[in-house]
Amino acid sequence: MSTGPGSSRPHAPRRRSLLAAVAVLALLTPAVAAVPASSAPVRPVAVVAPAAVPATPPFGPVVDAPPDYQGQTLCTPVAKVGTAKLAALLRTTYGAYSIGIARSCSQGGQSEHKEGRALDWMVSYKGAATRVKAQAFLSWLLAPDASGNQAAMARRLGVMYIGWNNRFWAGYDIASGWTDLKGCSTTPAMAASSYDTYCHRNHVHISLSWDGASALTSFWTGVPLAGSCQAPWSSSGSPAGPGTDLVPVTPVRVLDTKRGSGLAAPCRLAGPERWNPAHHDVVVQVAGTGEVPAGGVSAVAVRVTAYRTSAPTPTVSARATATSAYVPVVTSLSGTSYSSTTVVPVAADGTIRLAVDRGSADLLVDLVGWVPLLVPPTPTPALATSSGTTHLTRTTLVYDGSAVPLAPHETRTVPLAGVGPVPASGLTGLALTLATDASPTVDFVGVLTPSLRTYVGSVRSSTAGVRTSALVTPTANGDVVLRNTGASPVVVHLYLHAWFSDVAAADGGATMRMLAAPVRAVDSLKGLGLAGAVTTSTSRIVPLTGTGRAPLGARGALLSVSALGGTTDGILVIGSSSAVSAVSLVRGQWAHEVVWLPLTSTGMLAVKTASIGAQVRISILGYVA
Repeated sequence: MSTGPGSSRPHAPRRRSLLAAVAVLALLTPAVAAVPASSAPVRPVAVVAPAAVPATPPFGPVVDAPPDYQGQTLCTPVAKVGTAKLAALLRTTYGAYSIGIARSCSQGGQSEHKEGRALDWMVSYKGAATRVKAQAFLSWLLAPDASGNQAAMARRLGVMYIGWNNRFWAGYDIASGWTDLKGCSTTPAMAASSYDTYCHRNHVHISLSWDGASALTSFWTGVPLAGSCQAPWSSSGSPAGPGTDLVPVTPVRVLDTKRGSGLAAPCRLAGPERWNPAHHDVVVQVAGTGEVPAGGVSAVAVRVTAYRTSAPTPTVSARATATSAYVPVVTSLSGTSYSSTTVVPVAADGTIRLAVDRGSADLLVDLVGWVPLLVPPTPTPALATSSGTTHLTRTTLVYDGSAVPLAPHETRTVPLAGVGPVPASGLTGLALTLATDASPTVDFVGVLTPSLRTYVGSVRSSTAGVRTSALVTPTANGDVVLRNTGASPVVVHLYLHAWFSDVAAADGGATMRMLAAPVRAVDSLKGLGLAGAVTTSTSRIVPLTGTGRAPLGARGALLSVSALGGTTDGILVIGSSSAVSAVSLVRGQWAHEVVWLPLTSTGMLAVKTASIGAQVRISILGYVA
């Protein structure tokens, strides 16, 4: 015998009792309305008390910008901090209902559960008590606040979208309100109970933006987040063209996304949109800024700092135009700040573009040098030029701090004029590697300009071993300023790779030829130059000169080097006529540096690391004649 909702037989005795009671009441009570004789009696409905809403902190009139759609691209099935906080908020407010967050990478299709930024709150629409709780929460979530901000709490929590009882709500399209969920409200067959999970009738599904999943939104921090940066829909034209020698300059900040410097308003650098990957590039004007002229600029050297990143290990890259190849600059290993330096071609309108491959981030960009256009531009300039302002050197240790570690919070000026290959006068800048030995704690060590206002390079020391970072610093007198902001003494070393002079002279100086676009010479992931990951600590040899690369006879190269750490941390060493500790490897993570490297007459490059399983990418940015 069926006892489900569609069965009336078990309730026949109760129906007769109700009909008798209605007949008696009809005789005793004056009629107030005509009731059709065929009307069926109504069953008593249990009264459900109104549900509570989450405790809400006091907020001001400004609210977080609506999130973008950020679909799942990774598989990191561990609950992110913001998702866990939201689950705890639901349990605190409504009771210990089951809440599912993580989902196996092999289960089903695309889902933010696989990134730990979606949850299923198992409250059913078909249960009166659970329905009231779900509706109370959703009403609180999507209501305007006292300042009229639509869906205020959803925006403060970083809610990207919701699925509940056949309907769908998108935080990136608030104006559309609730819409149909996958045909659940329009397809009669989907009314069957077998579709309750598919149509989200037995749970509320909430997917969070990366900012929401990382608890960076104002519900948790009290500070509203700006919207994503929006690049022009059209391209900024073509790259300006090939260039010559790098000219170091007094650093100037050309971008601060959090404060809106260099922009019309503050914004967050966000991952690509599936319908227009270049839309979220941030476009930065570099020509005509500081000591860089308004015209005749081929490329710029910039130090890029990423912080308050949301997704795991995002990479920030730079390029000239919306269709140019990216130059990877920095991969952030956590939400704290990470910096690196690169040299990137400039678009014809004097701009560069920066992008992040996932999640969102705030950026600082400091301009530290520029490259004049090659006039007249020629595809392959003659290699006979011996006078220029670029002076490549064999890797030389010019400062060894082993005897006197840099103390916590110490600022130290290191004079390098006349040390090793560095001349006593005529300097404009130095290309250095900053290296730190293993330290008791992870500390931030940086190189400052003489004014002590701007970091031109930095490294986070490690408790496990040596860490390195490449930098370009302007200096006229050869002084380099070190600062340790950490809690432990750190042993610091400086290695010289190139120095730049104020005038071209036939004194060993040469002319750099900056390419209009980077040329990929090595990509072990694709078998270009190196066939696959590192399997031994023995050096592997790659040609850097030849057809489609730097020309035969080039004396040196400016390289963008990226490496994915293998099974252990370590150092990627590259060399030709001189070896350079190019990249500090972190197990399973990408790192990027720019390297000035003198070449042998054969133009061959040796690549070596003890981090087995590491992958390597190398692009040629320019070469020295």
